[in-house]
Amino acid sequence: MASFTSSPALITGFFFLFLAFTSIFGQSSVPAVYVFGDSLVDVGNNNYIEGSILKANYPYNGVDYPGRKSTGRFCNGKNTADLFAEKVGLMASPPPYLSNTSDLYLKGVSFASGGSGLFNTTGEGFLRKTLSLSEEVTQYTTLQSRLAQHLGVQSTQQHLSKSLFLVVTGSNDVFAYFQNENIRKVKSPDQYINEMIAILQDLMMQLQSLGARKFVVPGLTTLGCTPARRFESNNEECNAAVNAMATKYNQNLTKMLATLQSNFKDNIYYTYIDTYTVLSGIIQNPATYGFKEAKAACCGLGKLNAALPCTPLSIFCPNRTDHVFWDRVHPTQATASILVNTLYSGSPPDVSPLNVQQLIAL
Repeated sequence: MASFTSSPALITGFFFLFLAFTSIFGQSSVPAVYVFGDSLVDVGNNNYIEGSILKANYPYNGVDYPGRKSTGRFCNGKNTADLFAEKVGLMASPPPYLSNTSDLYLKGVSFASGGSGLFNTTGEGFLRKTLSLSEEVTQYTTLQSRLAQHLGVQSTQQHLSKSLFLVVTGSNDVFAYFQNENIRKVKSPDQYINEMIAILQDLMMQLQSLGARKFVVPGLTTLGCTPARRFESNNEECNAAVNAMATKYNQNLTKMLATLQSNFKDNIYYTYIDTYTVLSGIIQNPATYGFKEAKAACCGLGKLNAALPCTPLSIFCPNRTDHVFWDRVHPTQATASILVNTLYSGSPPDVSPLNVQQLIAL
């Protein structure tokens, strides 16, 4: 029997033939989406982290996902990563990188890990293991090297320059600040935020040096208005201190992104969404967006269904489209869909300086 050995040149040829085919038939407006961040975009990486309890591969998570499967998504159905991939025309969601660390992932992949943060210590603890954003970027470095080896440096650069890099991070770091008295003793909120921004800037520069050109970086949401934070309040109101920190982070983030683009000229473009303002509007006027409940979680136990995470022992609402929040901290698929649609075609001041549709067209 004749053997067939694939050469880098032959693989490159098939690769560009594939891109041409998908372009002609309109199957995808971008070649790939690379996802970094936390549980808002984790599509199952934590399932492969041995010894960690930071997982969502059990009911009632996934109750509205195709096949009603609990895949490791911290959501009732599709999360932001899934919906974003669909919106930009990919036929399937970027799979979890840890499911196969030797794949080329030509259509993209998710490195996101539930519990992840900008600080390496965020999310870590007894039986709590996660991948920091730095570790996720290290994994991307390995993948980028493998792509260059198989496709060639020039083909890899062309591929990555047209791909989108979705980075969703920072929420767990803010939560950690308020949950850890030792951190608050040595760092003021401003110092802590400045360090967060510095870490993110360094990691984005690393990604840029490894081929990334088009970034999608959402700001932090109204973290103080999650059911978990309202649960801690006697009157079920939002936590003003947490929201203030999220607001300050977003202000610094927008400045950093603008500076990066200025410094790198045509080598960095980005989309930023003021998630805080968009979600605030939903929470304050839920009926306008088709929701009936903006304070309580759909799945959980206790006051506001926020005493515990969503587990098989929880109760969950019969109509998830009525709720803004799925569990103590994560949005429902319905809420995530609004945010993704805004990202894709929104306009200033909610989305700037470009929406995703404009970013893709560059």
